[in-house]
Amino acid sequence: MRAIISNNFLFLGSKTIPMTFKYFKGPIDEMSGLLIEHSVCSICGKTAYCFELDYTITDVFSDDDKDGKFGCYACLKEGKFEFWHDTEFGMVDENGLSKVYKHNMENPPSIENERLIELRRTPQIITWQQELWLTHCNDFMTYKGTWAPKDFYLNSNDGDGKALFMSMTDKELNHLWDDSLPDNETILTE
Repeated sequence: MRAIISNNFLFLGSKTIPMTFKYFKGPIDEMSGLLIEHSVCSICGKTAYCFELDYTITDVFSDDDKDGKFGCYACLKEGKFEFWHDTEFGMVDENGLSKVYKHNMENPPSIENERLIELRRTPQIITWQQELWLTHCNDFMTYKGTWAPKDFYLNSNDGDGKALFMSMTDKELNHLWDDSLPDNETILTE
């Protein structure tokens, strides 16, 4: 079942989850650590939709005590727990932005503290490997989920999904569109 985002609410089937994130607009089932059932927040004690705290940044619990604990959206937005993110610029954690991995920039640009805080208060993305949050124009990009070809057609201003894909993809990867076409087809439809 896929989630739908509308008017700052996340919908999963008949469930409405009142959450909004500047940098996450993808399907709710691509949010790492979100529990789909109400749980008791281990920080404030309220019953709400919560995130697992195992791999979060928090001063409320020691690293050894976070296992099996949960934090609600309100506590996340208040900064009582946050998420670390590996980005193209560098690692974003409680220490700010720093080079940790080879793919991080040697000298990352100066990013406004408000943007760093906003990203730390954004859930991680479910990936097979560690996420790499993409960046553009000295800001973090908004995650919109994993797109199928139909999403490119639906989000194109002129209905040309291929042109939108090409404009969003590095030139050396443009071949992926045509490589995805079935034999003797000229348009991806699914």
